[in-house]
Amino acid sequence: MKIVLVGINSKYIHPNLAIRYLKANSSYLVNLLEYTIKDHPDTMISDIINETPEIIAFSVYIWNIEIIKNLLIKIRKLIPEAKIILGGPEVSYEYEEFFHNDITDFIITNEGELTFNLLLEALDKKLPLNKIPNLVYKDNNSIKTNTIKNIENLDKLKLPYYFQNDFEAITNKVQYVELSRGCPYNCSYCLASLEKGLRFFSIDRVKRTVDFLISKGAKTIKFLDRSFNANHKLAKEFLNYIISRDYKATTFQFEINGDILKEDFIAFLIKKAPKNLIRFELGVQSTNDLVNKEINRYQDTNKLIKTIKRLNKSNVTLHLDLIAGLPYEDLASFKNTFNTIYQLFSDELQLGFLKLLKGTSLYYSTNKHKIKFQDIAPYEIIESKYITKDELKIIHKVETMLNIYWNKGFMNESIFHLTQNIDAFEFYKDLYDFYQKNNYSHFRYGFVDLFINLIEYLKSKNIFTNTINDILKYDYLIHHNIKPKIYWNEFINKNDIIRSFHKENQHLNIDKLYKYAFVTKYLDGYLIILYLPNKKEIYRFKKS
Repeated sequence: MKIVLVGINSKYIHPNLAIRYLKANSSYLVNLLEYTIKDHPDTMISDIINETPEIIAFSVYIWNIEIIKNLLIKIRKLIPEAKIILGGPEVSYEYEEFFHNDITDFIITNEGELTFNLLLEALDKKLPLNKIPNLVYKDNNSIKTNTIKNIENLDKLKLPYYFQNDFEAITNKVQYVELSRGCPYNCSYCLASLEKGLRFFSIDRVKRTVDFLISKGAKTIKFLDRSFNANHKLAKEFLNYIISRDYKATTFQFEINGDILKEDFIAFLIKKAPKNLIRFELGVQSTNDLVNKEINRYQDTNKLIKTIKRLNKSNVTLHLDLIAGLPYEDLASFKNTFNTIYQLFSDELQLGFLKLLKGTSLYYSTNKHKIKFQDIAPYEIIESKYITKDELKIIHKVETMLNIYWNKGFMNESIFHLTQNIDAFEFYKDLYDFYQKNNYSHFRYGFVDLFINLIEYLKSKNIFTNTINDILKYDYLIHHNIKPKIYWNEFINKNDIIRSFHKENQHLNIDKLYKYAFVTKYLDGYLIILYLPNKKEIYRFKKS
């Protein structure tokens, strides 16, 4: 049999782990075809046809479902004899339409590694299908759904990291790894809530996997665990391992549950974690207890906030998530959630918008909350009983400017100075409106434009000061590794300041100071930055 597995990824840097798992655990020869959502569908069709496959399997997600639907219609016409298999979260629930529209022959729900191979064997040897777990198929115009079954011993799975063809691209792609599968929580908006119970891979096997990936040049390793710290002991052991290995060129990303993080775990990270090694993603979603109760998210918000404040003292990069459009969260409530979490000033704050995913309990409660949402992926909320279309547009405005002025890290000192202890939600909304009024682009801009536009905004509000001007200059200058073009005008006797500076810093070479130093007024003194050929050095200087 000629078998093709097709993955269509959101970006080039995101490899499809699912199709690699299926290939690794198949006793049949399987070819992989991999694309991104930006690739032309005609190219995909042509490649698939050139394989002359008897079986074509697609890995289906929220970002590629609409593309795949269109591909399936064409494939049915061009190679009607080929059997089509679909798997992934977008086809595991509410799958009847795929059979009624005759664009698939089989759907694999839940875990597919063992099911896929059993299905191939059944098709090859003409064996019965009714005993294959996690399989949905059509039999005499009736849709049959077999028993759902998890893989009990995950260590029996062959790992998907050892294909020679992947080695060259490892450095340039995110590498996905698992310590566990399943989720201990029941959030009503999340598909992970349907995966009951937790199962773990051997931690020693995971360590070996990580070592192998790094030996091949992996720069970013992202763990797919829904709550990496669900097992406190294993999580701490693994983090201690990667810290002890001193992986200077690799970043590890983990999704964690913040309000159950233990104090000894936090203290360990504050003491041991080096810079740029560990990144935590923490879902906050809402600080409104009524909202969290309705979505079955039982979190201790006060404890979560205390944990984030403690983690801010570590070298761990923190990415916090909020969701707009949740039941009972009106604009005022979301604004309070945003301002409360924003004032923690963690490294990144992402504003997500509720997506009504098929299979989740919230998907079946849309009538209760009068939720209207997009009927095609990504199924984002349009409005509800609690929040209007226009109010969601306001939140989108805030999201846009937050991403530009905080999450990119371009001017964090300045934005911190400007937004601490104010209504940050209103600040970002007003900044967006200022951009619109002046026809400034939110998408195409030069780095210097962000500073000039912000200064113009601050002047329009009569809140531009010499202090903020100097902090903005600092952010601008330290962003560059070579001496940049400046956007401000000032006259400084550079050589006079350098001579005074050198008197107090005679360990520095005076000729290098003259050649490489950039000098500007800064607060009650001067900022001196040496843009050296292989590094930059930053000094604050106040003439005596």
